[in-house]
Amino acid sequence: MPKRKCDACGKEKDVKGGKVCENGHFICSSCVNPGGFLVPKRRACPLCGKPLR
Repeated sequence: MPKRKCDACGKEKDVKGGKVCENGHFICSSCVNPGGFLVPKRRACPLCGKPLR
């Protein structure tokens, strides 16, 4: 599985389950869904506020 540095936490993570905003910021799956099913998934980039795709 390819890896990429998460722009939110700064760790090298698998790209599977991660999201990218239109500015190219990569957010890993752990940062997109930080609290499992109890916390809603992140819908906007924590760096620029653009929607995650």
